[in-house]
Amino acid sequence: MQIHIARNGQPMGPFSLEEINRQLAAGTLSLADQAWYEGAAGWAPLSTVPGVSGGGTAPSTPAPAGATAPAVPAVLVPGSSPAPAAMVPSNPTEPLAIWSLVLSLLSFFGFCCTPVVLTGIGGVVCGHLALSKIKASPGLQGHGLAMAGLIIGYFTIVGWLLWVLLFGGLAVMQSIMQSISK
Repeated sequence: MQIHIARNGQPMGPFSLEEINRQLAAGTLSLADQAWYEGAAGWAPLSTVPGVSGGGTAPSTPAPAGATAPAVPAVLVPGSSPAPAAMVPSNPTEPLAIWSLVLSLLSFFGFCCTPVVLTGIGGVVCGHLALSKIKASPGLQGHGLAMAGLIIGYFTIVGWLLWVLLFGGLAVMQSIMQSISK
């Protein structure tokens, strides 16, 4: 019987039952590691696999010194079914990072329809708040979203300010020129 192991979301194996018992005795595997074998309903703790010893007894045939588990490439043999993937819970994404990107994109693409400055500033503020929360809690994801929101938000704010200064300044210059020519 070939047994597939998953520890911290990383697949290992497949291993024979003898190799599993050897590694349990050596302490390189734990009974809490997830295991799957052909015919199993799904991934379950290694302790539930039939024939697996508790790891407290020495194996009947000692492994050679320095022996490690064989590296088996993931090759699907025709006619066999692949092992189901271990379900690894993903880390949550910081909602403020998503809001940062959404508000910044809204300010960028909605130049004529939305209050650009407000949505751009909102995107920048949400981006900074998201980055500080992600830094405080490394398990959170969304660093790239927050950075994209910051970059787009700052770009939009600077673009809006330049537009106001340029076209607003031109309007003032034009009114001055018209008053002088009269």
